Amino acid sequence: MRASCRIWTLLLASGAATFAAAQAPQTLGGAVSRLEAGLAAAPEAAAAGPAATARYGAGIVGGALSLWEQSRHLDTPYFARSQGIDGRAGLVNPDNIYASALIVDSGAYRVHGRRGTHAMLTLQVLDGYPIVALGRNLFAIDLDAEGLRPGEDFELWLGGAPRAGRWFALPQGARALLLRQSFEDWSRETSSAVAIERLDAGAPAVDASVPGASAADYVAAADRVWNGNYLPMIRKLPVNVLPAPRASDTESGGLGGQQSVMARYRLAPDEALLVTVKASRARYQGIQLGDPWFVTPNWLDHQCSLTRAQAAVDPDGRMRLVISLRDPGVANWLDAGGFAEGYIFMRWQGLPAPLTADEAPTAQLLKLEELPAVLPPQTRRVDAAGRAAQLAQRARAPIRH
Repeated sequence: MRASCRIWTLLLASGAATFAAAQAPQTLGGAVSRLEAGLAAAPEAAAAGPAATARYGAGIVGGALSLWEQSRHLDTPYFARSQGIDGRAGLVNPDNIYASALIVDSGAYRVHGRRGTHAMLTLQVLDGYPIVALGRNLFAIDLDAEGLRPGEDFELWLGGAPRAGRWFALPQGARALLLRQSFEDWSRETSSAVAIERLDAGAPAVDASVPGASAADYVAAADRVWNGNYLPMIRKLPVNVLPAPRASDTESGGLGGQQSVMARYRLAPDEALLVTVKASRARYQGIQLGDPWFVTPNWLDHQCSLTRAQAAVDPDGRMRLVISLRDPGVANWLDAGGFAEGYIFMRWQGLPAPLTADEAPTAQLLKLEELPAVLPPQTRRVDAAGRAAQLAQRARAPIRH
């Protein structure tokens, strides 16, 4: 547990600055070529294969260029989100709709919208741009804790002169807002509509104080953050062992009130990793898999994630989730998407109290043929038609809302 926490702290600290020291000017084509050459030589490429590696590289470039475009319009900010499901760096959670807006700490902003019925709505203020930095969480706003209810219109103000209502000062170094809509039940919950506007007149279109102004700089920065810093460190996480849940460090980018578990898995074709965890009282609880590049597999075609609402809960109040390469015929299968090794990430958001030892997950490496003897007799089984029905439900993923 201590080693895992040290790795996480180092990861976030390494990405706190938006860009590394200034480098010689480079072309966009050169930055992309260097990225592709580095990916081809990385150990993840052999484990992930050429198709996943190419998708990941394209995702890095696409994310960096989208962010660069946002950075050209700091006078008229907007919440940007990606609709794609392939190759996105950072283990995007299929249960979330993420949207980010770029800000400056001297600005004044109004955020407004209408709350959907999804499980949680949070807004984080970061000191670094997403994708090209792992910014510190300067503070987070749990809008539900502020009294917001599903179906209600809302507005809040960030920066500028103090005012009545939901007003929050912007701390020095604020650079981005990360909006997170978390879903438990994809088929029933609805999304929120949220917008942002800048209120201080005469704001410049580009913040000249932020170095690395070219599109090539953004691609190079994303490459450094994920491939130079992040992946080499999480590669050191234990394999097929789950550390105890840890509280997110809000000083290092974590979401306040969240606890999480992060580990690696490695499986042979005839093996399964059985993860057992208690259904908690959190407002949101979920588990997902990631490929060797720390990218979520295509979550429409593969059941690579499950929330508490989606999973079958046994009579003892626990979920037994089976990670394997082959379909074991149980409802709680986590499909590794053909990747024999990768990552496991578990989240608990909106906990009324820290998790107890009894609520911590456990992992057991088994042969697939041993599963029937280990699983309870009440375990929900599914046939081919049942699996097809599960996958059909995944077409309602939050990202499509």
